[in-house]
Amino acid sequence: MFLFAFRSRTQSMKLYDLLRSGGIACEIVNTPRDIAASCGLSVRVPDEAGERAFDVFEYYKPDTLIGVFYGDGRGYRRYR
Repeated sequence: MFLFAFRSRTQSMKLYDLLRSGGIACEIVNTPRDIAASCGLSVRVPDEAGERAFDVFEYYKPDTLIGVFYGDGRGYRRYR
């Protein structure tokens, strides 16, 4: 599971909208506390949609990104 974490709720929603309009499975979740102390939103993408999500992300290039993380059920680690 990939997690795109942002400082801006607006940019989280923008990426979510772009992914959904492209038919890419994703969901909005609260950013886990172990990633950021803020109460921001993140976009979670399943593994099988990861490459397509990265293509959209590279096109969008948001400037409030905290980071992209990979979750394996035991927590998240920085992916990018």
